[in-house]
This record gives sequence, structure tokens and C-alpha cells, in this order.
Amino acid sequence: MAAKQIEGYDVIMLFLNPQPPDAPNQLLIKHCVAALYRGIVTMTEGVLFCQMRCHLALGDRTIGALSIGSMKYPNLEDAAVVGNVTTTALATPLDEGNRTTLTEFFADTYLGADSGTIRDIEYPHLSFTYHFYGKAINPKEVSMVVLEALATAAQFPRAEECKELQVISPTGGAMILIEGGLKPGLKFLYGWATRSLKILYQRIIVAQKRWGDVWLEIFYDNMKFGELRMLRTMAGIGNGTDAVE
Repeated sequence: MAAKQIEGYDVIMLFLNPQPPDAPNQLLIKHCVAALYRGIVTMTEGVLFCQMRCHLALGDRTIGALSIGSMKYPNLEDAAVVGNVTTTALATPLDEGNRTTLTEFFADTYLGADSGTIRDIEYPHLSFTYHFYGKAINPKEVSMVVLEALATAAQFPRAEECKELQVISPTGGAMILIEGGLKPGLKFLYGWATRSLKILYQRIIVAQKRWGDVWLEIFYDNMKFGELRMLRTMAGIGNGTDAVE
């Protein structure tokens, strides 16, 4: 079992692996990423934020599960199954009349052109310089395109070189472009791509509440060896968030 709680949030994620060590089909990191991606897509498509359990299966064999729940109400025993996703209803039903839209949920979001540099606490060799252009992107599109990029990168070994990665959100409102190979002799690996996505989302976008176009320069020992750009597409214009031109 692996558990993760993000500081400052009353939410915990649990990945459960019931397989014995000698089982032929083991729960892998790529399976966990796929489950997290599918679960978040299910939540955001219906704007239904609640406790959830995803069952992971290969063929007819269950290999694990993902649970997302509140630290205050961690019990998922009475959850109801919807397809292959299990959900526990909140105290107040989220019918169409009282659901909170993502635009309302992030109504206090501040957006403006800005730039800055941060260093990775866990990997001190890494630093990141970000540039916001002031063009807003719907928060749902931002979250989904980051998950899409993480799910795509997870398909490759972390030690494999990432020369280029391009993804678009499921609804087509935002895209991410990652480019490596900018410093001869210094490989930009998929592990660094994954780390850059995590830093961008947690420490820059969410921390600053700035949901918009951003350019991220990625440095190793002050040598630039990668770039990440998150852009709003034409399909995302007018999709819940107006741009700041």
C-alpha cells in the first residue's frame, strides 16, 4: 500500500496492491497513473468531487485499487459502484441544481503576467524559471492536460531520454509541449519531464492560483536543458474562462 497526503489539503490517496510477490500480474506505477487519470476525468466530467475508489484489473483479474477520500471521513465501505469507478456520495447530493462549477470554484483566482525562479527542494540540482503571459485557461483544462502529460510520460522508463512530448487535454482546450535536448551532453530524461510537471502544477500554478499560459525553463546546475510550455488552444477560448489579452 502507498499513501499520499498533500500538505494543506484534507484529502488522502491510497494505492492498494493485494498481489503476492510471486503473482504474474503486478501493480505497476503506470497502472497507478492510469487509474488516477481515469478517476480524475470521471470527477471533472461531472463536476462531482467526492470520495472515490477505482478498481484496477488486467483481464478478469483485479490487481489493485485507488482510493481518494477525506482525512475526516476515510471510510469507503458503503461506496456504490458506478461502472468500474466506486464513489461515496457527499452529505448533500450534487444534483444539477446545486453543483458548483469550476469557474465558481476558482472565482478568487488571480491571473496576470509574471515571472520568477524556484529551486527543487528534493533535487537541488534542478531549478525552474517560469513566465506567465496573462492569458487565462479554464482550471479544468489545466488540470486535465497536466494529467494527460503525466500519463503519457509514465509510459516510458524514467531513465529514457525525452526529446519531445506533446499532449492535448481530453476536451481539447489546452496543450503541453515539452522539449529536451537543449544542452549537448546533458540528457533530459522522462523522469525530469515528470518532475517538471509536478513542480509546475503544485508549486507554481496551484500555489499562486494562476491558471493560464505559462513557459517553464528547466535548468540542471544552472544549465538550461529543457522547456515546457502550456498553452490555451482555439478550442479553449471562451470555455469558461476569458483570456487577458
